[in-house]
Amino acid sequence: MATDTNLTYEKLTLALPSYMEREDSAFTVEIPMFVNLAENRIATDMKQQGFQSTVSGTLPLNGVMAKPSWWRETISLTYMSTDGQVLPIQLRNYQYCRNYWPSPALKDDPQFYADYNISNFLIVPTPVAEYAFELMYFARLQPLSTEHQSNWLTENAPQALLYACLLEAAIWAKAADKQGNFQGLYDAARGAIQTENIERLSDRATVVTRP
Repeated sequence: MATDTNLTYEKLTLALPSYMEREDSAFTVEIPMFVNLAENRIATDMKQQGFQSTVSGTLPLNGVMAKPSWWRETISLTYMSTDGQVLPIQLRNYQYCRNYWPSPALKDDPQFYADYNISNFLIVPTPVAEYAFELMYFARLQPLSTEHQSNWLTENAPQALLYACLLEAAIWAKAADKQGNFQGLYDAARGAIQTENIERLSDRATVVTRP
């Protein structure tokens, strides 16, 4: 009978005490935190296809658009004009947008957007109509838990996830020797995934990827 070798949250949490040689409750109770911190570390360090998401809808008439759940970084924001063209809305900083369009009550076709706050974008000019939009963005994955046993990381980057968890555990344990070892292993696993991503998104002449 074939053995299921896919990494899951349960397998990950069971493996960490063995790798760290720590079976005590002071360590094991912190394991969910190690996994959470590792997922955040990877989401910050790696911009992969597996982290890309797309959402569509209609632009809000007040110019303040909610960011989607788990949003981390925008790739592109476009809208469809009345004549059917897909047009970009370009990123600018908040002050630029406010200076460009100081009167939110006035409306026109959107040109720019900025991070308004942690939960919203500001779009200027204030849209004159509820144009259809498409937002492509990098998102944090659904966090692993007992209820969510797998995600893109467990299926496509299990080594990077494991070593990131061990790195966070070593930092917590103040185990400098282990920390240096796991940092190197994590960097190597992350580099391999990123190289694979570049090769996937490239042809012989042009690399179509983000730095």
